[in-house]
Amino acid sequence: MEKKIYYLNPVFEAKYWGGQALRSRYGYNPDIPNIAIAYHVIALPGHKLDNEVVGTGETLSQFYENHRELFGCNREDFPIRMDSENNVELLSIQLHPNDAYCLEHEGERGKVECSILVQGDCDRMAIRGHNAQTREEFRRMVEAKEWDKLLRVVEIKKGQYTYSPLGTIHGSPNKPTDFDCISLSFETNSDITYRLYDYDRNIDNRPLHVEKVIDTVNIPDNKNVGLDPVVEERDGCRVSTFVDIPGVFTSFRVQVEEEGTYELPEFVFFFCIDGEGEINGAPIRKGQTVFVPCNFGPLSIRGTVDLGAMTYKNV
Repeated sequence: MEKKIYYLNPVFEAKYWGGQALRSRYGYNPDIPNIAIAYHVIALPGHKLDNEVVGTGETLSQFYENHRELFGCNREDFPIRMDSENNVELLSIQLHPNDAYCLEHEGERGKVECSILVQGDCDRMAIRGHNAQTREEFRRMVEAKEWDKLLRVVEIKKGQYTYSPLGTIHGSPNKPTDFDCISLSFETNSDITYRLYDYDRNIDNRPLHVEKVIDTVNIPDNKNVGLDPVVEERDGCRVSTFVDIPGVFTSFRVQVEEEGTYELPEFVFFFCIDGEGEINGAPIRKGQTVFVPCNFGPLSIRGTVDLGAMTYKNV
């Protein structure tokens, strides 16, 4: 397969908690009532979530299976995903189980998450972790519905990122006041979520998984807060690194004002958060996603662009 830059079409999903900010920011216009999530990189055909790789006649899962030489990845399953989210309602209190439990009970891996705010001008309160010291104490507080005592609310300052390893309790402590807030999430490629509490909404197709949460929640879980990225200036690029863990994913941000050069040996997906420019002559504008194969060589980035980026490093 030709080693060139490929474009991906996004996949959209409506949710109970979704809003309209992704339409106005990126010009997306799918025929659904809201856009809770715009998937820029995803390959989950079993969940009917699979990007089209433009001009190939293949979905991303097919593209990965058929052209592994472009990825240089030692995983049989496609490892990563990247999406934008806009919520105008409370998110449930939930977690994503560890790989061993998830593979045994659900047939796929768990989901590690990292997230940054790309639209919205305020600090955020979020549920990250809990205050129980033992699994027995966790169960007792859940059964007594002592949510205020159990759940750990932290402040995420603007410019920070969040990192949620497998088994991390997370969710919304209060309803958003800014319906235009948009976050960009970097994740492992799974869609398994266990809900602990959904604010007694009793919505169809949103079951609770209390026992599974108790089985898989991290004990203790009191370290997940907002984190400051590692930022460096090099070759005309401002590079902010978030999570960089071989066997999980590498997530970062590349910002260029006029012209910059960036290179890495691994494949990379770039999502244009803002601006307009080109990468090695391939045009890119706000809302678009491109794939760059592994060992591509130096990338010449021109224009004023803000790029979310993601790759996977072999263990």
